[in-house]
Amino acid sequence: MVTTVGELMNRDLTAVMENSTINEAIDIFYLHNVGGLPVVDANWRLVGFLSEIDILRAATPSYLEVLTQSSFLSGEEEEFARQMKKLGGLPVRDYMTKSPTAVESYVSLMSISDLMIRKHLRRLPVVEDGVLVGIIDRRVLWNFIIEGQGRDDG
Repeated sequence: MVTTVGELMNRDLTAVMENSTINEAIDIFYLHNVGGLPVVDANWRLVGFLSEIDILRAATPSYLEVLTQSSFLSGEEEEFARQMKKLGGLPVRDYMTKSPTAVESYVSLMSISDLMIRKHLRRLPVVEDGVLVGIIDRRVLWNFIIEGQGRDDG
């Protein structure tokens, strides 16, 4: 018997709306101890994915920006804090990954594992007809293995 994503996915629909602010997303990251969130529209259709890396990338100056600063690296933490403050009130839609990788609930765990490895993903939104219905992450796969469903201790 093949185990599918739908059998193991987390049905907690923690997500952000595309017009939510970066600060709201950061609060959800912290409260739910996650590093990425599906982004949905008013009808819960998946429109993007926002990760901690997306936010850090936006707040971190590029190599060229660092080189052109008169102070070079002095004050880098203050600059980072200024950038984060500036980003905080901006909408998630400006920094999310548009057209994110998502899976349907009937997909096998082997396919999910392969996809996560190839694309370096930790979390995947699960959709049905484009509507968010859950999330699957590496922790779910490990729980499946550790709880003996996918492991032979014999």
